[in-house]
Formats: sequence, C-alpha cells, structure tokens
Amino acid sequence: MTNEIRGIVSKDILGERLDLKLAANEWCELEDEHGKSTDEILTDFFGMVESGKLRIKMLRSLFRASLSSAKPGLTLQGAGDIMAKMDLVEVGRIVGEVIVASLPQQNQEENAAPGKPKPPAKRNR
Repeated sequence: MTNEIRGIVSKDILGERLDLKLAANEWCELEDEHGKSTDEILTDFFGMVESGKLRIKMLRSLFRASLSSAKPGLTLQGAGDIMAKMDLVEVGRIVGEVIVASLPQQNQEENAAPGKPKPPAKRNR
C-alpha cells in the first residue's frame, strides 16, 4: 500500500512489512553521500533505468535510504545483504516507486508513466 500524500510505500521485504520513504532527511543524507543535488541524483537514477545500465552502488544507496526510517542504523553493507536475498529487478522497482512517491504530486502526474517512472523535468536555476 502506498500513502502518496506522505510519500510512504509499504512493501513486503523478506517476509517483513516495511514502510519505505525518501523524505527531506533521507534526501539530505543522499546529497551528502553522493556529493550531488537531489535533482542530479534523480537524473542519474532515471538515466540508469532508461539505459538499462545497472549501477549497484547507486541502487544500494537509494535502497538503504528508503529503508532507513523502518530500519534505523541500517548500513550500506546491511542494505546490500538484504538486496543479495532479493531479485535486483524488484529492488529497482521498489526504489523507483519510493522515489516517485517522494516527488511532489505535480511531478508524479506529469512524469510517471504506467510501469516506468520518468525523471522530473529540468528546472531553471
């Protein structure tokens, strides 16, 4: 179940029902970790999805951040261990769903295509 207003996506992960999200704190941590803005991280992720060129390090980072409120203290190593027990395509779908749920409603409507989220439009800076 997804609570799009709050950006929470509930998923069964290895037999445990977890609420995943990417809110302000998680995006700030990701910006620090990657040394990039949220827009740049989103562009990188959606570029990876569109090209089909999987970057496990990025996927693991986003997965860990998505799980951090449900599993406080989860490390990148721990997130990788969870991923190793899952189908990587499913992990990518989950992360994509969490990302889309984290975007403002306007971006979701404009950019989300059935089954495949698209990156937010470039903004003038």
